[in-house]
Amino acid sequence: MPNHQPATASREAERKYALPSRVDDAAPGRPLGELLDLERLGAHSPERVDVLVADYSDTPELDLLRAKITLRRRTGGGDAGWHLKTPGRREGDDVRGEVRLPLTAGLRVPASMRAMVADLVGERPLLPIVRLTTVRGTTELYRADGSVRAELCRDRVTAEVRRCDALRELEWSELELELAPDEPTAAFDELEPMLLDAGCVRDHAPSKLARILADVPPMPDPDFGTPAAEAVAALMAVHFGRLQSLEVPMLANEPDAVHQARVAMRRMRSHLQAFRRVFDRADAERLREEMRWAGERCSEARDAEVLGEELDALLDGLDGDELVGPVRERIDSAIAERHRKGLTRMRQAVASARWDAFMASAAEFLVDAPASGKGRRPAGTVLPKLVDRAIERVVARTERADADPADLERWHEVRKGAKRVRYAFETLEALELPGAEQRRRAWKAIAEDFGEIQDAAILGEQLAAFERGAEAAGEPLDTYELLRDRLGDRRDERLERVRGMLGDALAEHGG
Repeated sequence: MPNHQPATASREAERKYALPSRVDDAAPGRPLGELLDLERLGAHSPERVDVLVADYSDTPELDLLRAKITLRRRTGGGDAGWHLKTPGRREGDDVRGEVRLPLTAGLRVPASMRAMVADLVGERPLLPIVRLTTVRGTTELYRADGSVRAELCRDRVTAEVRRCDALRELEWSELELELAPDEPTAAFDELEPMLLDAGCVRDHAPSKLARILADVPPMPDPDFGTPAAEAVAALMAVHFGRLQSLEVPMLANEPDAVHQARVAMRRMRSHLQAFRRVFDRADAERLREEMRWAGERCSEARDAEVLGEELDALLDGLDGDELVGPVRERIDSAIAERHRKGLTRMRQAVASARWDAFMASAAEFLVDAPASGKGRRPAGTVLPKLVDRAIERVVARTERADADPADLERWHEVRKGAKRVRYAFETLEALELPGAEQRRRAWKAIAEDFGEIQDAAILGEQLAAFERGAEAAGEPLDTYELLRDRLGDRRDERLERVRGMLGDALAEHGG
């Protein structure tokens, strides 16, 4: 089951060294034993060569790097898997803490590892910002009884910063001396002099990751000069970080967790829909489809919660003589069963390989920001025009709905367009476009009123279903009919109001 496996904790004691030029410049195929006098280190194995590929995750602000924490997923070698490394107790300490999970934990950042750094990263996203490809030659050093006391690793490293605003690549070689978990750190004092005598030089760099990111600043907030695709991806990443942080609370059914996760996914999907032209079309469409699937899998439990709350409020508003028959009991029983099934469906989805792949691909998309030609142009010249296009689509849908105001499905299409405009103005507000906040508030009010109309329509359908069940059971139908009438009145009132608000917003756009 991806992402929900127990972790193992250990310590890691290692030192790094710069290799002498005669070794660093040597042909890659030559074993370390031909280049350094390893006999002085005692009994040892032949050199084993592995290719390691590690993806390191951090926030756009590089919170983990600043705290000297590394989080990676590595393939190849004997310790492939997820590794979370924490610094030693003192500056320059050779011993670090390490938590491991197997590769079967999944492709996305394991929720359990994210929880370990939650106090540090909060709701900021963890994205794969660096890839290290290491050709590693490993020589094991043995004790007299034949057990391994240490490993000597010659690494040829190719490091690539993947963050779209700071693309770079760097290559270097280094030597690592890592002690076995049960080897005392005093062994460094015994083994290191022999390496220094051979021309190696102690390297106090904290990690490979720190080397490639030495000159990379925290990702700046996007502005109107930022390439459009990068700006939208950066703002989508805010909601993705919130979704990451909610995985564990969702599974535990903590209050409001599923709702907030759905909001995060809805905002990501709305940004992608409104600004899809700034991204590579195929990449954006794949992500949008997976977000739609994920949102649907999380919707049933939350919809049951909302439905129950709305129906309770309707029943509480009735006079005593208006509640006829076991109406509340029938409704409560059905809602509880729907909520239970919805939670099961959501938990199965979050634990599935497809969810794991969705979260991993979303993280890749946000860090790469795969741009179309339009997406490489400044956000300030591209995004406002795309918002105008989104509003024009609402205009067209409104004209169609006005032609047959009783057709609620047409107003539902207007509602979906209004929500996209609302979230699009949220993007422009984040980029500090003058007037964007006021217009975002106006479109938010429109979207919320349309939401109430949609809720009333859904409630009416559910009440009709409950009424059919009550009729089959020979129960009174008066209360169901009364509630449906009141819902119809509320829906008509909201529709009249929102049509006026929508007219004002569209007039402002046209003016």
